[in-house]
Amino acid sequence: MTHAITPLSFKPSRLDGLSAKLVSSHYVNNYGGAVRRLNAIEKRLDSLDLATEPNFAINGLAREALIAHNSMILHEVHFDGLGGKDEPSGPIAEAITRDFQSVERWRKRFTAMGKALGGGSGWVILAWSRRDGRLVNQWAADHTHVLADAEPIWALDMYEHAYHLDFGADAGRYVDTVMRNLHWGRISQRFETAKARRAPIPPSSGITPEEVLADRTAMLLVDVRLPDDYAASGMRIPDVAWHDPGRIEEWGPRLSRGRKVIVSCVYGFEVSLEAAAALRRLGYDADILAGGLAAWRAAGGPTEAI
Repeated sequence: MTHAITPLSFKPSRLDGLSAKLVSSHYVNNYGGAVRRLNAIEKRLDSLDLATEPNFAINGLAREALIAHNSMILHEVHFDGLGGKDEPSGPIAEAITRDFQSVERWRKRFTAMGKALGGGSGWVILAWSRRDGRLVNQWAADHTHVLADAEPIWALDMYEHAYHLDFGADAGRYVDTVMRNLHWGRISQRFETAKARRAPIPPSSGITPEEVLADRTAMLLVDVRLPDDYAASGMRIPDVAWHDPGRIEEWGPRLSRGRKVIVSCVYGFEVSLEAAAALRRLGYDADILAGGLAAWRAAGGPTEAI
């Protein structure tokens, strides 16, 4: 496909403290250059004879395509967020406050990250993390650094081409000036779109290892790995008794009923699910350890030899 230039959504001459010359040069030469470069690279890739082309040539073009593609996207996000003088409000303000404690705390952290890149290059990105279901401030040294499975909401360009014509080496003053020119209406629209398109992944069923580690005394852990799996592992969660999941009718009624029962197998699949269901039929408040012993170890939970 051929990538097209996205028009500016504001008049550069109306920005506060950023010259039309700077913004125009940035838009035409750096953003436009990224789009033109990406189109040229993809055209070249389409023309390759992949059966005969050296691997280094394919890898080099693929890398350049990634750099140009991300440069195009991040510049579009950067320009789209400029042209205003308002403050965040509504859902975007609520989300920033939830994820950073306050809008002012977010602003201080974001601008500090930008100023820390002064004299170098890169981006500071306000992004919506699908995995965590929250906003994050993301540092990037270049166009290839993105938070996997996150969508940029606004991006601050910290390459020298974005500020040198107006501010010379004074990157800090550039950051402060840009932050006076944010269009929170468009940033908010991008946020709402990201949430709708990239909703948080529902948590896996069960109680996470982190929840157990935070308050283990409130839960009774029971090891229900299959006998062969238990014997072959050589380890267990400390002070957790093992019970054969095929004989729940024998040992189930003898469990303490004062705490929530959490059953654990190797990975938290059928064995745990069936054991928890059986214990619930016996009247227990029972659930599974999400991810089983493997997730417990990955979370840093302690184990001991058996």
